[in-house]
Amino acid sequence: MPILMIMDIEGATAEQYDRVDGLLGGLTAENAPAGLISHAAAVTDNGFMVADVWESAEDLQRFFDETLGAAIAEAGLPQADPRIVPVHNHIEGSGEEGAVLVLVELDGMTTDDYDAVTGDMEAHAGDGSAHPSVAHVIGVNDDGLVVVDIWESGEAFAEFGESQLAPRMGADQMAQMQPRVSQLHNHVRVKAPAAAG
Repeated sequence: MPILMIMDIEGATAEQYDRVDGLLGGLTAENAPAGLISHAAAVTDNGFMVADVWESAEDLQRFFDETLGAAIAEAGLPQADPRIVPVHNHIEGSGEEGAVLVLVELDGMTTDDYDAVTGDMEAHAGDGSAHPSVAHVIGVNDDGLVVVDIWESGEAFAEFGESQLAPRMGADQMAQMQPRVSQLHNHVRVKAPAAAG
């Protein structure tokens, strides 16, 4: 089952991330570790965030044990606990150039709620390639859902929220959404999204 890994690293810098990336040989679709589907990294208000989609938690663990852990230690990256959740939906959209990573926690929302909201959306029809984001991932938490999107701009995400989400979710649910918009530093699409649960 595909998984979403989110690591929010307080105090980390883009320079430290670049050092890790350099120690690993510079991530590209061609030299990606086995099992990686997509990788995104962004500069946040208090550090750095990495959000990956992997084919399985075992693939991620193997990469960490064999390669990544040592590179993180050598680069002096601060310690952070990754959050690993199953993927409910992963779309490669029609957006071409990502500039921001958008993280949204949807506490109390279920996969059935999400499917009901998106069921009649043109952006979610078929394989989702009409979705205006660059990439859209929904992970399932104990408390609800978590969204990790790549967008061309924060404004593009906000416009989608107002025109597509607000009419379907209602004012109360929209008011609970507190998106974290961070500057995208790196985004690598390795392969097409895997089928999610």
